Amino acid sequence: MIPARLSILVVEDSEDDQHLYRRALKGMECTVAVASSAEAGLAKAADASPDLILLDYNLPDLNGIEFLGRLAEASIGPVPVIMLTGEGNETVAVEAMKAGASDYLVKDTAGGYLRLLPSVISRARTSFEERNHARRLSALHDAILGTVADGILGLDNKGTILFANQAAERMLLSAANGLVGRHIHDFLRQTETHSDWDGHPLAGPHDGSTTLCRECDLFQRHGGTSFPVAYTASPLDFEGSGRFGWVLVFQDITERKKAEEELILTARYDTLTGLPNRVMFQDYLAKALSRAERGARHLALLFLDLDGFKAVNDTLGHLAGDQLLQMVAQRLVKCVRVGDLVSRLGGDEFTIVVEDGGPDQLTILAEKIVRVLEAPFDLSGQAAHVSASIGIALYPQCGDNAHTLIQKADSAMYAVKKGGRKGHRFCCQSACETAGCGLQPLAGRRA
Repeated sequence: MIPARLSILVVEDSEDDQHLYRRALKGMECTVAVASSAEAGLAKAADASPDLILLDYNLPDLNGIEFLGRLAEASIGPVPVIMLTGEGNETVAVEAMKAGASDYLVKDTAGGYLRLLPSVISRARTSFEERNHARRLSALHDAILGTVADGILGLDNKGTILFANQAAERMLLSAANGLVGRHIHDFLRQTETHSDWDGHPLAGPHDGSTTLCRECDLFQRHGGTSFPVAYTASPLDFEGSGRFGWVLVFQDITERKKAEEELILTARYDTLTGLPNRVMFQDYLAKALSRAERGARHLALLFLDLDGFKAVNDTLGHLAGDQLLQMVAQRLVKCVRVGDLVSRLGGDEFTIVVEDGGPDQLTILAEKIVRVLEAPFDLSGQAAHVSASIGIALYPQCGDNAHTLIQKADSAMYAVKKGGRKGHRFCCQSACETAGCGLQPLAGRRA
């Protein structure tokens, strides 16, 4: 049962973030206690038994994963934990969920996570209570089949369904008692199209010593639609005969899969524009450089900064600025080839990685981008004007590693800004000329 007034423990070393959480939770029926370190948080959790913990990943003495491990070892009792971090890192998110976190929020700079916090807390508490409820019901053998939220199927040693609870019937869109007598391969799929029952781990005889846990299968409902499931298959001995079947306890993990996909998107894509973010850009550039080195091929990095963006933001507001960035992203994607990577690093800075592009092609591309972005933007009826300053660094002429190319392209871009903005510049004309790449000096050139 969810308590009428939640007790929430905030484990966060930033006083500013502590204050933000208190403000975000002001409308909830809750009391808030604060700990500024992991050790202090563990002590307060043991002493006060909070209903929920908000946990910052980066703490001065332990990280969030280590905190969850210590919390489990402390025998404090089950408590839902929501992990908060300033980095959208998919690896951390997966580790946090495996370590026992109930949910995971990224501290976006726009503060959207604070608006989501009350609903995430309610969902975590509700989910936590439901799991506790299911655990209690599992001990009540006479009531479990009719009340548990998980689907339960009993299979004989040939895979025929002997019994099914109401949750299984509901999830599989079956009529009451409509599953009994059917074979499990009518419903169980290893992929959307693959249903090889003979090769499935549940098929064939077994000695009752193995329990299977899987999270990679699909169940197909009556009508043909399918959904991902996580299930545990425990041995079932029929009347002591030694002919072992299975008891399947399964959950529909559609929402969890969606959440995992969203976490991956948040970790590698910019939430405003949908473009790859800094993390994905750096990963892609490193791999592209490896390809270029192996194949003795050319590679170019374009560093782009918008001229006049601050004026639009200050005059028309941040919402208009966000809309402008989205429209800039769309125009940039239309300017490049299918295999080129357009990324947003943050603010009004964008990058483009071009593989196998010659100097003439790069000049044409840069001039095209400047021309395209110079056209006015319609921001909810108001015309906005910006331009682009572009710095270009070439591999291998300007550098043979990601750090050097980024630095050179950035410097070339700032040279354009100092020279009057709205144009492009190669970072290393002299080096390119020596290498015979055909570049002409562009120091005073304006696109």
